[in-house]
Amino acid sequence: MTLALIERFYDGDFRTRSCPTEQDYYDCWRACGLDKMAPTEAAIAGAFVADRLPWVFAAGYQATLRNAFADLPDGGWAAFAATEDSADLAAHPPVTLSDDGSHCRLDGCKAWVAHSAIVDHLIVTINDPAGDKRRVRGVVVSRHGDGVHLSHREKPGFLARMSQGFARFEGTPVSTEGVFEFEAIRQFGRSEAKFVMLSSSAFMLSRTGPDSSLQARLATVVAALLSLIAETKTSRQVYADIDTEFQACVDLFEQTGAPDEIPEYEADRRLFRMYTDRIQRRREYAQADAAKRKA
Repeated sequence: MTLALIERFYDGDFRTRSCPTEQDYYDCWRACGLDKMAPTEAAIAGAFVADRLPWVFAAGYQATLRNAFADLPDGGWAAFAATEDSADLAAHPPVTLSDDGSHCRLDGCKAWVAHSAIVDHLIVTINDPAGDKRRVRGVVVSRHGDGVHLSHREKPGFLARMSQGFARFEGTPVSTEGVFEFEAIRQFGRSEAKFVMLSSSAFMLSRTGPDSSLQARLATVVAALLSLIAETKTSRQVYADIDTEFQACVDLFEQTGAPDEIPEYEADRRLFRMYTDRIQRRREYAQADAAKRKA
């Protein structure tokens, strides 16, 4: 079904929507029925209608969250609140979850919340006191829940059209059954780059003419990324090859002149590059692991 969206794009079923504000794109997301699509479909369709890079990120990010966290309520947008302010723990204490046997309570701060002005659901991580990353747990709370306070950065330096802020929790009630273990968090971490690259590829594809060889290359990258997302264990060296082709497509895309029509492109263009170093390092790790097995 997902590749059928590319066919529908070729048939003229999608068009870019002018969305100068985050609220505009949020409304567009719902009006186009993206909140009812499967994650990979929403990532692609959301990029087809996006008119600028912050909404490309939003399409991939929301798809990642829906793919990883099965307990998210239907509808609306979510944010993964994991980052904490290690530089000022006194002013912004880490998030803790207390349990008196009948009730759970969330307290503490998170230092980065995407879509902070309009987000509906917060996925909040609780770190293991001993520092074991595999024992991180999480909960989902409503942004309108008791004790949930969101504030916003005045001038984000990157993807500035997207609101970005901070969260403070003060005795926010959480059901014991709502606490989930590390696996969903791990799934988010292993798939975010793939989904954002998927949206980015679809966005570039939508601005590339049918007479260009770049269109075929981008369609191929989309198909390859869909295969990676479907894997339970990432093929790291293949992933690096796909990223290399994706980066070559970005280079060609920027040479076409298409970015000249994209608002604030220069300020946000590093969206296309921000995962590549990590992906290429994984190739090196895979090669090192293979060498050890052969030794």
